[in-house]
Amino acid sequence: MYQLLLTNRYLTSRVIPLLAVAAVALCVALVIVVVSVMTGFLDMVKESGRTLMGDVVVGYPVAGIPYYEDLMTAIEAKPNAAVATAAIDTWGILRMPYPDGNAKETEAVQIWGIEPGRFNEVTGFEDNLHWQTTPEETRRWLIQDAVTRIAIDLAGTLTSDQKINILEEFAESGTTVREDLIAESETMSTEEWSRRLRTLGRFPSILEHVLSTEQMAMIHAEEPRLDDDGLVLEDGVNLSRGGRPAIVPGIHVSQGNSRTSEGDYAIARDGYWWMPRYEGVLTTIPIDSGGGMTEPESVILPFANEFSSGIFLIDEKRVLVPLATAQELTHLDEALLVDEDDPTRIIGKDPARATMILVRANEGTTPDELLVEVEAAYEDFLNTLDRNDPQHVPIPTPGINPGLYMQTWEQHQASFIGPVEKERELMRVLFSIVYIVCAALVLAIFWSIVHEKTRDIGILRSIGASRRGIIGIFLLYGLVVGVLGALLGLLLGWLIVSNINLIHDGMGDPPIVLGIFLLSIGVLLAGWSLSRIRHERMLPSVLGCMISLPLLLLGGVITWAASYDAGFVMWDPKVYYFSVIPNSVDFMSAFVTMIGAVVFSLLGALIPAVKAADTDPVDALRYE
Repeated sequence: MYQLLLTNRYLTSRVIPLLAVAAVALCVALVIVVVSVMTGFLDMVKESGRTLMGDVVVGYPVAGIPYYEDLMTAIEAKPNAAVATAAIDTWGILRMPYPDGNAKETEAVQIWGIEPGRFNEVTGFEDNLHWQTTPEETRRWLIQDAVTRIAIDLAGTLTSDQKINILEEFAESGTTVREDLIAESETMSTEEWSRRLRTLGRFPSILEHVLSTEQMAMIHAEEPRLDDDGLVLEDGVNLSRGGRPAIVPGIHVSQGNSRTSEGDYAIARDGYWWMPRYEGVLTTIPIDSGGGMTEPESVILPFANEFSSGIFLIDEKRVLVPLATAQELTHLDEALLVDEDDPTRIIGKDPARATMILVRANEGTTPDELLVEVEAAYEDFLNTLDRNDPQHVPIPTPGINPGLYMQTWEQHQASFIGPVEKERELMRVLFSIVYIVCAALVLAIFWSIVHEKTRDIGILRSIGASRRGIIGIFLLYGLVVGVLGALLGLLLGWLIVSNINLIHDGMGDPPIVLGIFLLSIGVLLAGWSLSRIRHERMLPSVLGCMISLPLLLLGGVITWAASYDAGFVMWDPKVYYFSVIPNSVDFMSAFVTMIGAVVFSLLGALIPAVKAADTDPVDALRYE
């Protein structure tokens, strides 16, 4: 019982045990924050990799897999395969619609040709589409675009009164009379009226005032996205716009999108650079069957939507187009086979090809289990074609064609996931040194406490306390310090990790109020410290100065950064791949860290405890 009473007394009667608790808490919080961010980063890599390609991928780059529809049928016939989809993976150049030299006009992009419906079933692509509706700030630009396209037709519907109203909008106040406007309107051609309408298209409110309901309906019919908010999402899912095949680029392909501090995206020039307003030119250089390059292929496609996977490397480079469009660009579409000796003689057809087959497993099936079935399905596919293919088109065969691969999504991403896993384990090992720091701090603090409590130890020994009992006091003391420090470290680590994006955004755009607050506290504390010097109290003065100087420095830096927009961005998505910092605590690693902190706190307390137990009662009672 006396161990509990003395432990409670030692903890509550001095400040120094609180320093031990704080040291353990900071060490635990440090490990939890670092390991949680690394684990979250790894989990994001894995989750996004699986989302973007399903569970299993079959690939044969460049040349592609012929008769891929038959392969997909064979795969989907397996009990654990839910759905399969074909895709083309290649690289190209995207000409952006920027009209001036202030932005990069071309982007090197990774082109994925996909089957929209099936791809959505395999990857859940619809959930990654960024624009669910037409942005409000973009509507006025869409009206202007629609007016520009139908200006001639719209000009032909203008009445005499509407023409006068339009001229009044352009006239300076009080400089003309109505008779002059009527005379001017009678001399203007349809082309001149269309130019006036295109100018008014920049001002939707004036346009609605001048035009009739029927004429505004013409504008809305030309641009259906003004009335149907769901059309933007539908166009993105179907990779089409206005009945034409379309591009869906990653959100960072366009330089018109910038990430806000709230985690959303702002469109440059108040919605002007919204990509689904424009068209782009996509260019590739196909590789022929002999490995040589042919003439470049280009196609003009409208943008339908933009996707946000959360992985910066993908969102910056990848664009999605319909499979048929990608096949044409890479010369992997169906083509006629001609006799080499007589080019006018057609001897058959070269089937369309796909460079990847993406497969999603049924619920409850692991990717490894599905991979076994996919490999079996590929063998079935080969055996069927051997019997039914009169043209004997070469089919890539496992073990013969080294470029052919069948992998789970994790194996496919192994070159990226593997190093990240090793980095996480390296971080765990390196930060395990913190445990030794905990033990050393506890040892030093407890050694000081034992030295201070020598007389108390002598009294306890003289009234019959055993050596084991003395050891128990300080081990219990170390256990309490370790447990309290671990719990506080968990709380502190959870607070930091959960709010790490807010903290980071604050570093990038620091609030000036915080800087002024810290400066005020620093000045008040410095003033108090100086007043203690006048009363010949050195310790409060020194401690006050040690605390006030960092506050003044930090407050000054924050105030300066806020005043000159010079915030510090630590987590650059161009470096760390993701646009947000992982903010979930790895509780398994956190509990291991807490247990380690408690164990090493006990180890740190053991040596001072044994020293206390070895204290001679007589010497202790004579101790000055």
